[in-house]
Amino acid sequence: MLNPLDAPDAVSGAAEPLEELLDDCNWGVSSIDLFRVVPVAGVTPGHDRMKDLAQAVCHPGASGHQVGPSVVPFESPGAWRDIFRRQVIDGFMHSAPRSSDPDVRTPAEIRGAGELADSVADLIEAHLGPVRSAGDVSGPYLVDDIWCRNLLLVTDNWATILHLGFSD
Repeated sequence: MLNPLDAPDAVSGAAEPLEELLDDCNWGVSSIDLFRVVPVAGVTPGHDRMKDLAQAVCHPGASGHQVGPSVVPFESPGAWRDIFRRQVIDGFMHSAPRSSDPDVRTPAEIRGAGELADSVADLIEAHLGPVRSAGDVSGPYLVDDIWCRNLLLVTDNWATILHLGFSD
């Protein structure tokens, strides 16, 4: 396994080609980022464990970000991969306007975006281990985003948030 604390920088580098592809297909700028990685052992298990983990990732003392009132867990731990891929392909590639022709996406663009999304997901798990639980985090919202989605990812030892954003 790769160093978990290096995951945000590794994902940032690996996501650049995907962001460039998505930017070429849209009027705006896409961002795919991994928030800081925190150990799961430092969070007390309890009713709001996922929210507590999300807040630990956001670390309000350093960043000022507060998560929303809840984290909605996914039924399947692997659902985050499907959601990430679908958001990239359907959310960025299909519903956002395109400068040349808003209705046309080539099969190569769609296939390329899906493959790059899968590579980023693989890289995350190579650094952190298999995701054992995941969920949607309400907040934090970054200032420039006109749309975003934050996915809490929790492995046996680590937690982080995968941020997908779109700005104009």
